Amino acid sequence: MRPVSDELFMHLMAMLEAVLPARVSLSGEFKQMLRSMLFEGNYKRGSRILNFKQKQHMAWFMLEGMAREIVINPLTFEEHTVWFWFAGSFLYTSPGFFSQQESLSTIEIVQDCKTVWISYPDWVELKKAFPQMETLTEQVRGDFDKKVQDLTNDIRYLSTELRYEKYKPQLNKLFGQTKLRYVAEYLGMSADRLGKLRKSC
Repeated sequence: MRPVSDELFMHLMAMLEAVLPARVSLSGEFKQMLRSMLFEGNYKRGSRILNFKQKQHMAWFMLEGMAREIVINPLTFEEHTVWFWFAGSFLYTSPGFFSQQESLSTIEIVQDCKTVWISYPDWVELKKAFPQMETLTEQVRGDFDKKVQDLTNDIRYLSTELRYEKYKPQLNKLFGQTKLRYVAEYLGMSADRLGKLRKSC
């Protein structure tokens, strides 16, 4: 764990400002306080940085790498992949970081990651000091919720062929990095079906 570097902080600020509405700006005071609360760190492939029923005490911004979200059946403890995060993503579960409830998911690193993170107490302090933090948080959460809902709708309404074509950019990043079964679970199809689509498309 080490304080965030100039390079990574500037990269993060560019990403944050890109998702904000035009009417909202981040003041110098906000950036100074945020920077004092940020740390950077690396995680190796296979690491589980959040476990089922654990409280998420920090939220990560992933600058490099990939991670997957695993839902655990509370009765059978079977694992099922429901999401993949790529570089430029915020890593958090819901419920989890924002509510400080026990997570119903696990976060596992798929490809070595470089991250910047903030602790929950610091996030609360920043939100109290600067109203724009609430807007920024809701924008990040809204964008993520929309992506999750889009995938849910696509699994429900699109054929496997159309799903494969729509998510091909993500699939090209995932193939060779994780098990085919995990990718198939993410797309709501069998591994056999995904394997056939991969060969034919």
